[in-house]
Amino acid sequence: MEEKARLLLVDDEPHFCKVMSLHLMDEGYVVDTATSGEKALQRFKEGDYELVITDLKMPGGDGLSLLEGIRKLSSEVPVILLTAFGTVETAVKAMKLGAFDYILKPVDVDQLKIVVSRALKLQRITKENIALKASLSTLYREFSIVAESPAMSNLIPIIRKASQVDTPLLLVGETGVGKELVAKVIHSTSPRSHGPFTLVDCAFLEPQRVEEELFGEGTAKGKIDLAEGGTLLLDQVDELSLEVQARLLRFLEEQRVSESPKVRIIATTTKDLNRLVEEDAFRRDLFYRLRVMEIPIPPLRERREDIPHLVSHFIKKYGVRTGVKVEKVSRRAMEILVGHTWPGNVRELENAIESALALCEEGEKVLTERHLPHWLKEGISPKTQPGSLIDMVENLEREMITQALQECGGNQTKAAERLGITRRMLQYKMKKYEIKPSKLT
Repeated sequence: MEEKARLLLVDDEPHFCKVMSLHLMDEGYVVDTATSGEKALQRFKEGDYELVITDLKMPGGDGLSLLEGIRKLSSEVPVILLTAFGTVETAVKAMKLGAFDYILKPVDVDQLKIVVSRALKLQRITKENIALKASLSTLYREFSIVAESPAMSNLIPIIRKASQVDTPLLLVGETGVGKELVAKVIHSTSPRSHGPFTLVDCAFLEPQRVEEELFGEGTAKGKIDLAEGGTLLLDQVDELSLEVQARLLRFLEEQRVSESPKVRIIATTTKDLNRLVEEDAFRRDLFYRLRVMEIPIPPLRERREDIPHLVSHFIKKYGVRTGVKVEKVSRRAMEILVGHTWPGNVRELENAIESALALCEEGEKVLTERHLPHWLKEGISPKTQPGSLIDMVENLEREMITQALQECGGNQTKAAERLGITRRMLQYKMKKYEIKPSKLT
């Protein structure tokens, strides 16, 4: 039942309005009444009604005139006509003008309730579809920010197709190219969009708890259970042990023969899985099962046409957060940005723009070469910068985290407690410094 839907009931007989209002209010609707077409149209302009029920023959403007007036104001609100003059010609005219349905007097209350419920359900489905189309349009507009180059624009039809199927998907590409973004777009434009999007970074799962975290144990739910009805993203799937790969393969095979798969699996990798298969480091059968569909995401150096659009996007994104209102980028600064090799891809570019905006003074409108990180102007990767205080701090932090994890046998919860930070913060630092749990046990 649609809760608290607001209806407008129009009839020149006050008693009829009162009786019908009571019946409809018993169904949980809020009902306003009017005794003429003129008054009804005025009420409609002032109110927010989800449905109108009107008599066909009334003084002061009949039901068809009221229907025409409502359609000029809204094409979505359903209108149900009531009449004792049930002719085919009148019904056809009413439907052509956009009436939802046509009920003869004397009104069967049960029939009216059914028609009202059906009209409201259809109206809400229509609204949801309009909202969904708008959200899809927004998603693709956002995605098109990084899809101006042929290398990326050629992927859009493939991504669109991938969102409409439920098969496993493998996203391949270097670190920072945007594999997670593509996975989110696919999820958000898929039939599973109303379900959860659950990310699992396989490289940072504790080795001794991988199966438990993915598949659960006893009454405890795993990530797959939490993703039910939605999408599970296995980031860096190549980091899973052969034992866990076997369990994942069994799950995928069970899903393949199921009428309603529990979850959509999307996996990402930065490595050549073909080579890992040949080296017996990755299961061949799982590789084939995961790449039912495969989408390679090109590195930023192969899609330089996207860089100006990405720069504009990140300036807007971080401008809102920082209050910096940069309106354009100088020619020299853009030449540097476009000319860089970007080993860290889109993620590295985003960090560079965030850093540049932090150096802008209040009121500056142009981002220039002066604002860019020095390693970018020197044409080097941030990892090759000369020693600095920041380098020393980061090296010390990396050593402390590695030592704590080794002393705790790779147990991240215990290591976080020893370091005096949260487990989530520890995982963030591990990812930042590329500390792999598998190397610590």
